[in-house]
Amino acid sequence: MQNEERNKDKKLSGILRHLIFGHFCARAIRKSLHKSLLEAPINLDRRERVAVMKSISQKSHEIMASDRTRIIDPPSRGHLEWTAWILSAYQVLRPRFDSDEEAIEFIGEASTRGFNTRMLRLGVWILLRSCRDNLDQVKLLLGAGLRQYGVTFDWTIPQQEGEIRMEITQCFYVDFFRAHELPLLTTVLCRLDKLWFDHIDASKHGFWFDYARYKTMSRGAERCVFPIVAVTVGASD
Repeated sequence: MQNEERNKDKKLSGILRHLIFGHFCARAIRKSLHKSLLEAPINLDRRERVAVMKSISQKSHEIMASDRTRIIDPPSRGHLEWTAWILSAYQVLRPRFDSDEEAIEFIGEASTRGFNTRMLRLGVWILLRSCRDNLDQVKLLLGAGLRQYGVTFDWTIPQQEGEIRMEITQCFYVDFFRAHELPLLTTVLCRLDKLWFDHIDASKHGFWFDYARYKTMSRGAERCVFPIVAVTVGASD
C-alpha cells in the first residue's frame, strides 16, 4: 500500500514538473510573443500574426517529434516542449531580421516580458526574504529548485566561508541548441536568471550576486557559475 502511494506521488510530481517546464514556460513566451509580433520591428497585422503563430506551433511539433529521444524523464519532456517552441520561433522569424543576434534578442526580450509578471516578482520577493542573512537557506532552496530540473542537468552547490556558487556542468538547454547548431539561442533562457538575480539587494538580504564572476555555457564557458556572496565577506559595488 505504501509503495502504491509513493508511486502515485512520484507520478504526480513528474506530471507537475512536465507541466511547469512545458506548459507554463512555453505558454509564457507564446503569450508575450503574440503581443510582440504587432510591435516594432516586426509590425505584423493581426491576420499575419495568426499565420506566423500557427507556423511556429506546427514547426515546434515537428521538432518535438524529431528530438523525442531527448525525453528520458518528465522534466525533460517539458524542457523539450519549451526549447522546441523557442527554436521554432527563431526559424520562422529569422528571415525578418538582418542577423542571428537581432532575431535572438527579439525572442529573448519577448521571453523576458512573458515571465516578468507580478506573481513571479512576488514569489522572488518571498524567497529572498526567507533567505535574509542566511546563505545556508539560499543553498537549501537552490538545491530544491535544481532537483526539479531532472536528470538532464548536472549541478553542484559548493560552499565556502561567506559564499556559495551554483555550478551547472550539464544543461538540457545547452545540449539541445548546440545539437541544432545555435548555441547562442540558449541565451533566451539564460537571461531569465536576471529576473531574480537583479532583485537581490545586499542591504536587505545580507548577500549579493557577483556578476563579475557570473559565467554561462551559452556564452562559451565550460560551466555555468552563479556566485552569491555574503555582505560580511565582500561589499557590493
